Amino acid sequence: LRYLGVKEEDLGRMFRAFPGLLTMDIEKEMTPVVNFLIEIGVSNVGAFVTALPPVLGYSVEKELRPKWEYLQRVCLQPTFEINNFPGYFSYPFDRVIRTRYDYLAVKGIARQLVPVDAVVRFGDIDFATKIARDDDGGKIFRAFSEKRKLTATSGQQRRARQNKANHPNTPK
Repeated sequence: LRYLGVKEEDLGRMFRAFPGLLTMDIEKEMTPVVNFLIEIGVSNVGAFVTALPPVLGYSVEKELRPKWEYLQRVCLQPTFEINNFPGYFSYPFDRVIRTRYDYLAVKGIARQLVPVDAVVRFGDIDFATKIARDDDGGKIFRAFSEKRKLTATSGQQRRARQNKANHPNTPK
């Protein structure tokens, strides 16, 4: 961590925030994340991991890369945004990130111009009223979110049924 530029005085806070750091394998777990952060243009990896210590335990392929690739599609300056707001990587992808950006698009709001931290850091009601400019206390956004959740759940159930039909002798 010191090699990455983490300040000595920040180490205790990082270990309290994410005790798992103490047991992580540097080569297998931390190094791929650090390499990925460098690859996407994080300018100060030490400051980045100090702000978000759990990022060192995230899967590059399952968590970080999908969020990064999505951010590149919906944001004008993804590298600037990620350096400004490392916490982006800590939010659930489908439930928060994708749902909120899709909602802005449906409303005709230029989502590329909305800062990432404004999109994800607020609770649902504040997001709906302050960022999406709804005047209904978040009801339309809540309905939008629920519909997406139901669609996702029914899609997962449909895929499970299809998989079972294609492989009938596979145990549950």
